[in-house]
Amino acid sequence: MSSDPFTRLAAAIEQHQDDLPETLAAELRAVAAVGSTPELAALVTELARQVEDYDPYAGAGCFGDACSATTIAATLQRLKHQLQPEKPT
Repeated sequence: MSSDPFTRLAAAIEQHQDDLPETLAAELRAVAAVGSTPELAALVTELARQVEDYDPYAGAGCFGDACSATTIAATLQRLKHQLQPEKPT
């Protein structure tokens, strides 16, 4: 497994390409394409782990350890928020 979170994310997307909703996969691919950016590494590492653990049936029955598209989308929103420059007060 790669230590670079962006490479790890790209590999996880490829692994789950048939299961991920296309709109979510497109956003994830855009993040992976950014490449190594130290200030984003922690969130991208979390995102990679979530995609690796993705299951379209997460939250249903015995799939308690799996990660849902909703959880991944929430992490993407946190990443987008981090990328937005702070507005002057």
